[in-house]
Amino acid sequence: MTLLGKVFTLLILLLSVAFFIISLLANSTHIDHKKKVSQYQTQAKQLETTVDELKKLVEQLQTSRAQEQASRRTALAALQTQLESAKEQLAQANLELNSKAATLTENTQKMGETLDRVKLLTSQNDALKTEIDKIISDRADKTRRVINLTDKLNGMESQSVDLKAQVAQLQVDLTTYQAKAETASAALLAAGIRDPEDVPPSDLKGEVLSVGSNQSVVVSVGKDDGLREGHYLEIFRSGQYLGRIQIRKVEDDKAIGQILASFRKGYIQAGDKVAAKVN
Repeated sequence: MTLLGKVFTLLILLLSVAFFIISLLANSTHIDHKKKVSQYQTQAKQLETTVDELKKLVEQLQTSRAQEQASRRTALAALQTQLESAKEQLAQANLELNSKAATLTENTQKMGETLDRVKLLTSQNDALKTEIDKIISDRADKTRRVINLTDKLNGMESQSVDLKAQVAQLQVDLTTYQAKAETASAALLAAGIRDPEDVPPSDLKGEVLSVGSNQSVVVSVGKDDGLREGHYLEIFRSGQYLGRIQIRKVEDDKAIGQILASFRKGYIQAGDKVAAKVN
């Protein structure tokens, strides 16, 4: 036998063995499938029974669930009604709470204002107490002073009576002296003699009220300003010297003077200024 024949023979042998093995495997597999089909059928029947039981259980659960849902819907409706009622009560309570809160805020504000007012009144009361104590103390001091002053006043009233008598006597004497002085002055003026110290006050100032046709001038100063008959006044306007007048007649608030021709430097008119001396 050649090598090729041996190879073919070996190959055929291997193929035969393989075929035998495949046949055995196929046979064993066929037997196993039958057993498994039988097992599957048994399991299927058990599963059908279980499914039926589960269906019954599901139906029972669905019935129970439907009943429970109905019960829940009823309870939910009741709870919804209670909830709506609770919401209304809550809204009413909120309104009352807001009203009470506003009232509380207003009362708190009023209380604060009242406390501030009480503090202010307390402070004012303390200040008044202090002032009253001071007034009482001052009153006692003033009472003592009044008593002392009353005593002094009584003494001074006694002195006043004496002084009034002396003043009355001095007024009589003064009137007498004034009359004598005026008489003497008139006599001296009539004689052409004038007291060199008899001059108007140095700060005397006034103005010309009017000018007469006879060179007489009425001025706005008189006895109340210290002016006397025989006094001389200077006349000027805006710093310009216009002349001099000699007083001939004197009243309380005005006087009449005569323009002295030898001193005249300009036209004199109402409104011009007069003074005891020219600055």
